[in-house]
Amino acid sequence: MKKNSKFKIGILSLTSCEGCCFAILDSKEKYLKSLNHFDWEFFRLWREEEDLSEKKFDIVFVEGSPITNANIEQLKIVRKNSRYLATLGTCAHFGGIYHLKNYGDKLKLIKKIYDKPEGIENPDVLPVRDYVRVDFDVPTCPIDVDEFFSMLYDIEAGRLPKIAQKTICYDCQRLGYECVLQKGEICLGPITQTGCNAVCLKSKQGCWGCRGLIKDAEVENLMKFLKKNHSIKEIEQALEVFGMKDYL
Repeated sequence: MKKNSKFKIGILSLTSCEGCCFAILDSKEKYLKSLNHFDWEFFRLWREEEDLSEKKFDIVFVEGSPITNANIEQLKIVRKNSRYLATLGTCAHFGGIYHLKNYGDKLKLIKKIYDKPEGIENPDVLPVRDYVRVDFDVPTCPIDVDEFFSMLYDIEAGRLPKIAQKTICYDCQRLGYECVLQKGEICLGPITQTGCNAVCLKSKQGCWGCRGLIKDAEVENLMKFLKKNHSIKEIEQALEVFGMKDYL
């Protein structure tokens, strides 16, 4: 890059609720401060969609799931035109809420939603990295904005962001939250990577794994423990919420 030039950023929203994008705008001062460092070239929440085929980016963050052919085409275009590409949130990272469709009968589901489903695209929901190369992930549903901006400034400084390989249990104990596993509830905290400040456990809700598996996760030990108090169906329901089931 030329001296004093700003990083050019794009946020590509595929099929999504755009909750991660709203989280960025809701950061207020953090977002406004970032304008001094970065050119936000493409961000659907505040700028009309435009032709991306000729735009060049230093980094593009992809939010949502590549469900339609148009989604996949846009994804491949921004990958070609970007120095870095990162997933933004769980839907892009490894499946997310839309991934639930994969565990049911797709034909029955689409007929429940649409009176005339003929011609409507209805593929399996796959993560972004199944279609293009991903340089790093910004996990969580929705993202943690402090983590997002920390990663963004890492990239600006020439460092590829990394997530500490500790579990949600680390956050939980550090913050003094009650262990719901010890109460006999389902929690995926022992196999899920840290970084969200155990926000669900703060509300006494067990972790459902929206940040993805920690490296070398002791999955068998956790499943063996959960089976003492829960049926396979109950455990699978928790694993399916964000798509963790596919990675076990």
